[in-house]
Amino acid sequence: MNKVLIIFFIWLIPLATPLVVADSAVTMDATISDGIYVNFNFVNIEPELYDAIQTQGFDVSTIPTILIEDFEQNNLTSARVIYDINQEIFNDDLHSIRVKFHVVGSDIIGYALNETSMMRTFRVRTDWRNFEVSFTQDFSLDLEEAVGAPLLEWRQVNNGGFERSVDSPFEMLFQFLLPEGAADVRLENDIIIFDLPLAFEDRLLNSPFLVLGAVVIATVIAVAYRRARK
Repeated sequence: MNKVLIIFFIWLIPLATPLVVADSAVTMDATISDGIYVNFNFVNIEPELYDAIQTQGFDVSTIPTILIEDFEQNNLTSARVIYDINQEIFNDDLHSIRVKFHVVGSDIIGYALNETSMMRTFRVRTDWRNFEVSFTQDFSLDLEEAVGAPLLEWRQVNNGGFERSVDSPFEMLFQFLLPEGAADVRLENDIIIFDLPLAFEDRLLNSPFLVLGAVVIATVIAVAYRRARK
């Protein structure tokens, strides 16, 4: 499935920090599955700013910690952020930063099973995207300014996801990418709702024929056992 690119706005604190070069870009794609798999990328950073980011404490835990604190403040007790503390986030050759993490928990993503249609209806909360991250003392990104508009104002791309486009002061990309097979996609404020067919093994486990088959097998085994004892 083609990726849906979402371009979002940056809040640049105009102090003594070095300017970001014109072809810098920020991308953040959020792929929805059993959790939300997030890739945050900041590429082609001006060298002086890149060095300052490394020396002023930004690391793999910076963004996850911001989200965790936000979840605690909003009493989202089941929401968690999972990330590999050993992942390498800095690319010195490309002057780039990449941070990967998973957002999980029933407060963020949950589903209800329709046993008649054998479909799961997912509800995915997206307002966690409205966070601000400081890279240095003088440079930060306010994603609420960038992507805080309600999803109803975003452009829906078929059943694949949603996008919002802004290209100033430099290109920034954002996406919510839905699972393949998502159907009847709709919005409720900042919650994405969609239906997804059960996988074959889930259909089998939820099928009454599985129980019937187990009863038949148990009966056959019992009869065979009794005959063997005669």
